[in-house]
Amino acid sequence: MRYPFTPDQPLPEQDWLKYLQGTANIIVKEQSPQTLLQVRERLYELLTRGCPPGHIFKHLTVELVRNCCDVQLKMDVVGWAAMFDHRMQQGSKAIIHLEAFVARFMCIYKKFMEDNLVGMEDMTDMF
Repeated sequence: MRYPFTPDQPLPEQDWLKYLQGTANIIVKEQSPQTLLQVRERLYELLTRGCPPGHIFKHLTVELVRNCCDVQLKMDVVGWAAMFDHRMQQGSKAIIHLEAFVARFMCIYKKFMEDNLVGMEDMTDMF
């Protein structure tokens, strides 16, 4: 970083955002109970370091949606994120709601991938 700052100087990405991007990549890569436990530990790490749960929710949702290719899947993810974010605002333990959202995402993402894989296998049988 240069000082004094210039108007065209790019800002470096914050470490917690990079960490959250890595977390989203882990979620998309594999959907299993072991992965959910690993993601829970990563989310808890962010919370214990003082990262606001609302920011975690928002940026995690953005990263997960960015990794989705289907419009309907994106809409489902945003809908579930809104519901769990609202519940988090009403509740007292943010980690529970964050973990529940991740578990829901894993469930719908895995089902989406399996359904599309079956559809692709059916198409290859035709040729």
